[in-house]
Amino acid sequence: MDQKRKMKRKYIRLKTTLVFIFIFLAVWCVIWIINQSQERREKLKATYTAESTVSRVESQLSKYLAESDLMKRIVEKEYDIDNEQFDKLAELMQEDEDVIEARELAEDGVVSRIYPMEGNEAAMGLDMLQNPARKKEARLARLSGEYTIAGPYELVQGGTGALLFDPAYITDQNGEEKFWGFSILVMNWDNFIQEVELEKLEEAGYDYQIWKKDLYTGEKIVIDESENSNLNNSLEVACSVPNDTWYFEICPKEGWYSKSQLWLNSLLSALLAVLIAMLYWQRRMRSYKEARYAEKIKKSAEEAKAANTAKTGFLSRMSH
Repeated sequence: MDQKRKMKRKYIRLKTTLVFIFIFLAVWCVIWIINQSQERREKLKATYTAESTVSRVESQLSKYLAESDLMKRIVEKEYDIDNEQFDKLAELMQEDEDVIEARELAEDGVVSRIYPMEGNEAAMGLDMLQNPARKKEARLARLSGEYTIAGPYELVQGGTGALLFDPAYITDQNGEEKFWGFSILVMNWDNFIQEVELEKLEEAGYDYQIWKKDLYTGEKIVIDESENSNLNNSLEVACSVPNDTWYFEICPKEGWYSKSQLWLNSLLSALLAVLIAMLYWQRRMRSYKEARYAEKIKKSAEEAKAANTAKTGFLSRMSH
């Protein structure tokens, strides 16, 4: 009988353990679904943030392209413009401009005119089609006929910048298009980054990285990134620019959901599972004890009935 009771208690403990595991897993699954829903919401929010930033980048580049295009059109219309006229026109476009540090014309790819000249003397005579750091983008712009951004890198005149190559073509005497050269904008990269307000991403709690692939090797080239680039499970948005693609990776600093939240959810799951398992244990043990008590009462009644039957039989025999 004792062995039977031990087996019964062991069976209750086993079922209680199974209840704990089942409840823990069920609660954890519910929490996981909630976290996935939260992650989707956060990714939609991050996508909107990234796409808004990409739109600002594209908008600013289009603005600078329009400025570069004016010089290009003058060249393509074959207007005779001397150095003084070039300087006056460039000066007008340079007013209230912090991003564009210089405007250049490069006939046959060789820089021949610069505004302002002061501080940019080192760039004069630079052959964009032969310079190792610039020739890839310059040649691509020439072949495609589309403007192309090179950099950011160290400029020969000092500082970090990017070059916007806008190829110009003229029609020769035979009516055929001939490559004339480039209208070039020299961009102050730090000021450009400030203008597109990338720092607001960090203020909003995001880590980010903008990068592109080397045109020849496919190697990753980082254009800009946050101070702490913790980009585990990041969201990637592509930003198309002529002749290239920039990739924008973004991720919340704390992740799509925080580790502390994950631990808290695990603790809550465990506590709820323990509570329900204890309630189950108490209920089963109460039922077990009630069954044992009922069994004892039944046994006592049977023993009393047997004793009464024996007594009646004994008195019956004695009377005879």
